[in-house]
Amino acid sequence: MRTAPVSLLAALSALGAVLLATTGSKADSPSGCEAWEVEYELSAEVQLSDTLMGAGDGVHRIGPGKVVLRFDDHGGRPAGHAVMLSYEMQDGFTVESSALFWRTMVTNATRTTATPAACGVVAAGELSAQTLHWTSAIHGVRTDGMVTCAGLFCGKFGAPPEGTSEVHTAAHEVLFEPFLLGEELKTFSMAYSVVSKMESPRQTSRIALEGREVRRACVAVAPCNPGSAPQE
Repeated sequence: MRTAPVSLLAALSALGAVLLATTGSKADSPSGCEAWEVEYELSAEVQLSDTLMGAGDGVHRIGPGKVVLRFDDHGGRPAGHAVMLSYEMQDGFTVESSALFWRTMVTNATRTTATPAACGVVAAGELSAQTLHWTSAIHGVRTDGMVTCAGLFCGKFGAPPEGTSEVHTAAHEVLFEPFLLGEELKTFSMAYSVVSKMESPRQTSRIALEGREVRRACVAVAPCNPGSAPQE
């Protein structure tokens, strides 16, 4: 059996190594990323204040929720400009009040979402060091679901009617406080931000968030003219 010259075998081996290294770099290196899409699982607290005689004031745990952020790529890492692509939160909690010795219980089974504007963007911001500052309000925030009221205040002073009824709030804009991100942007926290302020019934609602990364992907960004949407 004839064998190939040693020099030819060495050349073929070297070429194979180069091809393998090139293929591996395309698969493993983030150098081709345009942006990073990161999904966070959310837990939250909602703080109610300014209610009639303070009867509904309090802090309640809610969730779970989800937010998806997209960061520009800088040297294989998320940095610089960022946009929020989606936001949702389960708002299940119960408020018990005993104003004037009349006990009333209101149970919320609602879901809050944000509606993307043009180009699929909910809000825009800038990441500086470990802080994501929002440069636009969150677009189209609305709450939908069911609310159940039991007690003497039901149907009075702006409280929902006795029994279970639907609730739908009109879409509005909400400006979040900055996201304070942890190491490698794996987690974040947000201080209380006002999400709604009503006069009838009188009530101010604030939300504080904690996020934990559950997915991260290198993505391409399709060209788009944002128009009136938060600027890309």
